[in-house]
Amino acid sequence: MGGTWTTQNKRRPGAYINTIGAAQPKADTNLGRTLLVNNVTLNWGAKGVTELNSNSDFKALLGESLDTPELGALRETLKGALTVLFLNDNDGDKATISNDALPWNFTAKYPGTKGNELHVTVVKDPNDTTRITVSTIYGTEVVDQQVIRTTTAKGLKSNEYIDVAFTTDEVPGVEDKPATNKLDVLANSTTYDLSGGTTKPTEITGLLNEALETEQFNVVTAAGFDPENSIHQLIATAIQRLRDEEGYKVRAVVPVYEGGYDYDHEGVSVVANGVILDDGTQIDTTTATGYFAGISSSTDFTKSLTFSEYPEAVATNPALNNELTIKALNNGWIVFTAKRGGRVVIEQDINSLHTFTEEKPKEFSKNRVIRTLDAIAMDTSDVFENNFVGKVNNDETGRDLFKANRVTYMSDLMKASIISDFEPTDLTVEPGNDKDAILVNLAVTPIDSMEKLYMTIVVA
Repeated sequence: MGGTWTTQNKRRPGAYINTIGAAQPKADTNLGRTLLVNNVTLNWGAKGVTELNSNSDFKALLGESLDTPELGALRETLKGALTVLFLNDNDGDKATISNDALPWNFTAKYPGTKGNELHVTVVKDPNDTTRITVSTIYGTEVVDQQVIRTTTAKGLKSNEYIDVAFTTDEVPGVEDKPATNKLDVLANSTTYDLSGGTTKPTEITGLLNEALETEQFNVVTAAGFDPENSIHQLIATAIQRLRDEEGYKVRAVVPVYEGGYDYDHEGVSVVANGVILDDGTQIDTTTATGYFAGISSSTDFTKSLTFSEYPEAVATNPALNNELTIKALNNGWIVFTAKRGGRVVIEQDINSLHTFTEEKPKEFSKNRVIRTLDAIAMDTSDVFENNFVGKVNNDETGRDLFKANRVTYMSDLMKASIISDFEPTDLTVEPGNDKDAILVNLAVTPIDSMEKLYMTIVVA
């Protein structure tokens, strides 16, 4: 349990850390994890979160290959993310086969109408009728094939598309005899179609709220949903709550909706335009939002994404001129910009914060700075809760132990050129108002990346 604090009145044990203009801190240790809310009805797949990476079998898990238009947002997100937690609203009835001629029942792995595109073929070897090949076909593609004997029907296994249940009771003392009888009299080649699959999508916001509370991720996005869809604001509001009230330093990435909600928060990045890929594919703003969410989740506090290239992109969609680019940056929007040589880059790695105060100065609009502050906050929270809560006395010796731990951590960050000018005196650990509380104050200077060059050449 954790979050921010105004007065020292917290009831639950935990770390309560404020980040203000003079600073407090590890992004989630599961770097590269993006929670992506599915925006289309797939008619297949597990309800809730499916963990995916670039090597996943997308057809088995989602019913489509990654290159299909339906998975455009996922495809762009995986260009940057190491892992995508794909939130699927699919639900309904599973397609099945139950036929008295067979010693098995077949049930589609997942609910949805795409289960009705599954077929099972049972083919006898013409030269050995005890040898049988059982194939699972999805559409027109064979996706699983197993060879059994009439005497080993019980050995047929489930696969990534269907679950197999052996249905024939064995005769005592005669292994698999009824199954043998059924398969003996079966035609040499038979095909059975699964049927009865229906799609009844679950309300996505309920699944989203559960995932936000239970899953571990760095960045969440609803890339692919129309920019005007209220789900983007719902996500942004939830992220602000997770950051400020629960101390979970995660971020959101949403597409711009001009004239819509002004997020103005360091935990929310807003994407202003899309790109055109080298094969001519036009990636709109909401789909390109997935790419920035993915790459943002995979980037740690040692790097900035300013001027980093968008893979395979050769132009922007739409293109923004100098005036519009400056306006977008002033609004706190991520802009994709075309450069010479057919490259497209992220103009500046910023978030939507554009109203600056003493507690949230201009530096807070830079994502590298926020990643650094988040990293310090999360690491401090983890160390306190795992190593100190309920284990170390709240006396001078205990507080000195905690300070020593944090000084070592901060010194390591300085050696790694993540922060600068840290001195042990920049961190104090004092007794809190309650007997079980400590009060920590930390002054820290995050290092940002070079972004502007001002140069004068004097001709002698």
